Amino acid sequence: MDRFYFAIEYLPANVDVSLLAGRCINILHGFVCQNESTSIGVSFPGWSDQTLGRSIAFVSHSFCDLSNLAGQKYFRLMSSDGVFRSSEVKPVPAFCNEIKFVRNQRIAKCFAGEKRRRLARAKRRAEERGDLFEPKALVSHQSLCLFHRVMASSKSTNEQFILHIQKGEGTFVQSDNYNNYGFASNVEYEGTVPDLSI
Repeated sequence: MDRFYFAIEYLPANVDVSLLAGRCINILHGFVCQNESTSIGVSFPGWSDQTLGRSIAFVSHSFCDLSNLAGQKYFRLMSSDGVFRSSEVKPVPAFCNEIKFVRNQRIAKCFAGEKRRRLARAKRRAEERGDLFEPKALVSHQSLCLFHRVMASSKSTNEQFILHIQKGEGTFVQSDNYNNYGFASNVEYEGTVPDLSI
């Protein structure tokens, strides 16, 4: 089955690529929630050890879904203001390797702020149940591979949070099973995207 993509390049020389990527992902998230479709994946063609890169791409088997996403008001406005350059929706080039961009929620657990938030949530839940709260040390001994951060927001709660994104490379079977932000996950979502870095 054919797949399609469109890419957005960030044009200003000095731009916060994580901020712009987060806004683009928020547009995708709203589109996915509104249309109840999780068949669109996110790719970062310019990903490197230092940065997400100066572009973001959206991939799907559905030409129609991608065309509708590409026509969202935010993308049109940013293009007319000279901040974005958007490509047409076009077929994915033949012979691209499959890669994954994974939202790794375990990474957040390594940071002090997240540990405090989890302890506060555990205390609140214990009090709601009428139980005595006995905090336990939250110890994390995992080593972290390279990741980049993207600020996102929830459509249902309007709360902002950080997506920790890692790139997975290897031998993957093509899958369009993405979460609501267009990524694979450690467990449930196996979505892959073509390597568009060429």
